[in-house]
Amino acid sequence: MSIWASLYFGAVLIVAAISDVRSFRIPNVLPAILALGALVLATPETGGEWASRFTSVLAVGGFAMGLYMANGLGGGDVKLLAAAALWAPLSTLPAFILSLGLAGGLQALAVMAWTRWRAAGALAGGAAAAEPAAPARMPYAVSIAAAGLFWLWWEAVGKVAAG
Repeated sequence: MSIWASLYFGAVLIVAAISDVRSFRIPNVLPAILALGALVLATPETGGEWASRFTSVLAVGGFAMGLYMANGLGGGDVKLLAAAALWAPLSTLPAFILSLGLAGGLQALAVMAWTRWRAAGALAGGAAAAEPAAPARMPYAVSIAAAGLFWLWWEAVGKVAAG
């Protein structure tokens, strides 16, 4: 993948993460331009590569849709994951999925710690009958962006080692 394609991929994911942190929303235009970038800047060259990427989208998108239906992901997260998967041939998908799981787990731990820390601060601050903390929301595009950036690094290291 060219440096321009890598910069584009990373920049769109970072913008999506920032948007999700600020508003818990990922504008539809971001997954759309991410998918378009995959087709224009990282165009598959063979029929096999097209099939491989399409399979990646089906696998990631299908799993993400299942999580959405179980209220485990937001709709923007599903679209962003599917668009990111369009960049990844099936052979590199395990690195993306593993890093997504690790990033999501670390982010979930951080959100839980932050929620407990804030609740403890409210109790220590003199709140007599503090209400139970609302379930923490998590802007998952942060984990998606981290996984995507790791995947880019993994791809670059693999190309350097191979060539």
